[in-house]
Amino acid sequence: MENGPSPISSDSLANDRLRAHVLDRVQNNSRNSGAHHSPQAIETHLTPFTPTRPSIPVNNEVLDALNDITTTPFENSFLSRLQGTRAAMAPSAIYIDWETVTPWMNLMMDIREHYALANADSEILIPTESTAPITYTTLQRIHLPQVHDLLERVFWSGIDVSDSLDYSPEKATVIAVYKKLVVGVAIMSSPQETYITFLAVRAGWDKAKIAKTMLYLLVSRNPKKDITLHVSVNNSAMLLYNQFGFKAEEFVAGFYDDYLDPLSRASKNAFKLRLRQ
Repeated sequence: MENGPSPISSDSLANDRLRAHVLDRVQNNSRNSGAHHSPQAIETHLTPFTPTRPSIPVNNEVLDALNDITTTPFENSFLSRLQGTRAAMAPSAIYIDWETVTPWMNLMMDIREHYALANADSEILIPTESTAPITYTTLQRIHLPQVHDLLERVFWSGIDVSDSLDYSPEKATVIAVYKKLVVGVAIMSSPQETYITFLAVRAGWDKAKIAKTMLYLLVSRNPKKDITLHVSVNNSAMLLYNQFGFKAEEFVAGFYDDYLDPLSRASKNAFKLRLRQ
């Protein structure tokens, strides 16, 4: 029985065509330049064309399995069994408040509930929001961008409290944080001078005793020392300072002339207050 001609692959045909094309181009160039190269000499300098590997078809079952992977909520994770259902306390934390609910937190909860009700019949995966406390901590370098932004919004531009990291921040600073958002700042110049330079709370987080808690922590960490500050005469914080026992000992006209914007509603006159301990 005679065997028929063996089939020729497409890769072999491609190699033969490429080789023939290169030989033809080289011989034409040789004739134009006056040089002569035999086909056998040219063949020795040619390397066979390596065909590309065919693409592997996508396995839809693998894609479906990858898309079905979901992360485990912290409350159901093994880590929560080790340290409890609440996140671990930050190393620099002073106090953790799980009870306070601010106007902004209420607003966010209302928005999520409304979204869940509006999409109750859809297949949209509604993300769950875990509750978190307001953590009072000392100033860290990571807080500085948010602290500067908050102080600029409440007071004036150009405030820089970076040097507070060099003057016993564990005694002279209190930062209120919700998750990773800075919501309150209380800063004292130093434990030696005990002059409160800034006390501010982010809009939407006020009327939740955040300022009162920060002031209490600041005062309690500097016992047996008089604490002083200046406050604008029409600032509502005067009531808070009176609750702690601060007494006005001096009226300073134009104290904020160089700081406040000319269009600011805050008075540029100030009271100097002192808490005697």
